[in-house]
Amino acid sequence: MKRPILILTSAFGEGHNAAARNLASALRLQDPERSVEVRDLFAEAYGPIYRIAQKNYFFFINHFPGLWSWFYKYLHQSKNAPSQVAVFRRGARLLRKTLTEIQPAVVASTYPGYNHLLDHLDGKKNRPYKTVTVVTDSISINSLWYRGHSDCYLVPNEVTAKVMRDAGVPDEKIRVSGFPVPGIFETLRGSRILPDPPARLPKVLYLVNPGQKNADEILKQLGAVEGIELSVACGRDEELRTNLQKIANSLTHPIKVEGWMNDLPQRIASNHLVVAKAGGATVQECLAASTPLVMSQVIPGQEEGNAELLTTEECGCTATSPQAVASAIRYAFSHGATVWKCWEQNTLRIGKPDGAAAGAGILLNQASNDELGKNANA
Repeated sequence: MKRPILILTSAFGEGHNAAARNLASALRLQDPERSVEVRDLFAEAYGPIYRIAQKNYFFFINHFPGLWSWFYKYLHQSKNAPSQVAVFRRGARLLRKTLTEIQPAVVASTYPGYNHLLDHLDGKKNRPYKTVTVVTDSISINSLWYRGHSDCYLVPNEVTAKVMRDAGVPDEKIRVSGFPVPGIFETLRGSRILPDPPARLPKVLYLVNPGQKNADEILKQLGAVEGIELSVACGRDEELRTNLQKIANSLTHPIKVEGWMNDLPQRIASNHLVVAKAGGATVQECLAASTPLVMSQVIPGQEEGNAELLTTEECGCTATSPQAVASAIRYAFSHGATVWKCWEQNTLRIGKPDGAAAGAGILLNQASNDELGKNANA
């Protein structure tokens, strides 16, 4: 009987959950007979406290980025940070109960805190399961990702692999699989119709992240850009959507502000350019869709590497003021969209739309090796 694969995630940033969901979908396609579970054990263990912590996280990254930068560096440099997971006793108990009930062949983590909990529970040797860490950011990798034990690390690109090698992670443990984006990107990229003003205007999608303090001003500035077709989405924040819709109604060319988009991959791929913060999932999904990105916000620490990747490879740019966002759009589509065409070609070159499938294959290989080893010792 095939043992399950357990994927552990956390909602402190959408990238962790996105990677977990997409990996699980790819695993079920590749091995329908194997059970796959995705769990956020911190949410299950701490309930209302967890939700308050989430709100505080978004508040700090949006309103006190300097303080968040200090905390991120503290976690990266502190020798005591990994051992401090012992304070999460309720989470540790739930993790032990989950491991006992599921008996997984592989525990995959898209959030670094779990590796340290596993070290606290089971040590670093002779575990009855394999451990795989799915790194969801690029280049600026906090040491918490690799200071806990893991049998294998899945990273989104070669530059991130080099950062981890330089930090002392053994090369044989690192796999450049790509970020686990939805598999549908494999069929979506490269099919976009080129803009041809005035008959076919460039399409711009503005993705508003929770709590972004200058979202209203960015929308006003985008609404003043002539010669584009603009759309806006703001997730499940209904209050934000209502407020932005009032602003949109006052624009010269009124637009509809949408909430959660169930067809977000298709929308990213069909637009010519996306405006959003430099989150791990957003950056990698835009690259997978070959859609250039203007980054309107970069969280200090974990997102700085994402922004560096995008700008170094010339797949978009950073524009962290409302005026700069509008200027970047005008610049990208000026002079026959010369800059945008360059950005698009570069996204086609470095994007990895098959990251979920590649990652799932590695997880299944780890599970098979674990099961072969146990059969040989039986």
